[in-house]
Amino acid sequence: MQSFGCEVQRNDRYVVEFDEEVCNEEWMAEFREFFYDFYSLSEHARHIAQFRARFGSSFIEGYGIPLENGEVPFWVQSDVRKKQVNHAINIKLVSEDENISVDVDVL
Repeated sequence: MQSFGCEVQRNDRYVVEFDEEVCNEEWMAEFREFFYDFYSLSEHARHIAQFRARFGSSFIEGYGIPLENGEVPFWVQSDVRKKQVNHAINIKLVSEDENISVDVDVL
């Protein structure tokens, strides 16, 4: 069996927006009780962006389903999923899956 080691690098750019009326200090304190010790919206933005880059458009534990470009994602069809949409968090897609490079080595 022939094997190949593949290293994939990609660049994604997002703008993560928060409704500060909802995502405030009280919200962060409650979030810290169950999830991560994030004390700023920039820490939340970093986590949401890396999650999006790794797993694509999906439910994010602790956040629900963020809006995409100000809209409910197209794949949200069921009433159960619609209840999981978090209208206080929006991910603007600047670029995704662009500038991908793959290096391949024969093992």
